Amino acid sequence: MGYFILFLLNLFAPFAALGVVVFFFFSPRRNLLKNLKYELSQRFVLSPFGQRPAKSLWIHAASVGEVRSVIKLASLLKEYYGCRIVLTTSTAAGRNTALKEPVFDKALLMPVDCYPLVKRFIKFYHPAYLYIVEADLWPNMIAACAACGIKIAVINGRLSARSAKRYKFLSPLVKLLMGKITFICAQTEEIRQRYISLGADEGKVYACGNIKYDLLNESPSRENEVASLFDAICWQDSFITVCGSTHEEEEAVIIEAARRDKNIKFVIAPRHLERKKQILHNLAQSGVKYTSLSSYKKEKDLKDCRILLADAMGWLGAFYKKSSLCFVGGSISKCGGHNFLEAAVFSKPVLFGKYYYNTPDVAEALLKCGGGILVSAENFASEAENLFNDKALVSACGKAAGQCSLSFKGATERTLKVVENYGK
Repeated sequence: MGYFILFLLNLFAPFAALGVVVFFFFSPRRNLLKNLKYELSQRFVLSPFGQRPAKSLWIHAASVGEVRSVIKLASLLKEYYGCRIVLTTSTAAGRNTALKEPVFDKALLMPVDCYPLVKRFIKFYHPAYLYIVEADLWPNMIAACAACGIKIAVINGRLSARSAKRYKFLSPLVKLLMGKITFICAQTEEIRQRYISLGADEGKVYACGNIKYDLLNESPSRENEVASLFDAICWQDSFITVCGSTHEEEEAVIIEAARRDKNIKFVIAPRHLERKKQILHNLAQSGVKYTSLSSYKKEKDLKDCRILLADAMGWLGAFYKKSSLCFVGGSISKCGGHNFLEAAVFSKPVLFGKYYYNTPDVAEALLKCGGGILVSAENFASEAENLFNDKALVSACGKAAGQCSLSFKGATERTLKVVENYGK
């Protein structure tokens, strides 16, 4: 039955791909299609490859966050296996990030998950191992690798309760795929149990922690630039709330909070920068004075600026460090929450909404120790005001968040030990 479902997926794959293209044409993210012609050569494994490697390690990471998280581990794996690393990503942004990292010998967009195309990719790059980062489990990628005798592992495995429930609708296919995976390093014990419930061998699934947390940096590269920026927009002594990885619903809440309380300044760092035009339009309509990273130098009067739009990548860590408190998005919007510890590591109070199902262990630990504060669309502004009026509480919450973040490190070393147990 599992193979029959796999056959149907291949049969309908072209129609699904067409549906995605049509969706993007009518979405705010439609500009992602501008490089479609260029991308097709990699998606359909048509571009010239150069010299064929004797053996390689294939790592697949969905996008920017997954690519960044695996850099340290990739370096250790490269040393352990002694072979080239070919990295594929699901997004162009992820590939562009990987191209800047010397540990990856080749960075490409993943082939369309169609069995013949994956086999063509395998035929050229000759991987001995496939390491899938987090949750990008593509059926044909796994099935084709298994058919070619390639060892398959899931590292930093993430599987929400919602996703596990959905997978059960395709139980025969999922059990088939789980049986082909050599081992799984899950982020938490709870996630480990979810993989097992879907058919993974209990003896081959390990709870290793989240490797992303080993990359949390106490000294962001743009820290001095952010300090100069805050001077330039007259925020030197301001109470600043940095809102990271935000979505549209959350940005509306932040704008309303800025309209309500003139004492608090807000940085909005959206999850998807391709929404920039829409966000700028919403800010212009709000009546709240704002600026952006790309335009503040051109503006003459920034004295009453209350919102800064971070419309460039690579600044969020430095903004978090220079903030008074932080809000992490995807948590008021129903997206499961993003990286709470990215803010907590700088000993800042972390505000987030109730939709934190992507990382419940971190959210609950922060709430338990007092480093995290649960907010909603209705009380976001009042919670920010309460913290503005209670600096002692801000300090206590921040200290608790920082201490909590330290308890989540060490996943990279635990994952490597599992790899070594399975040998070369």
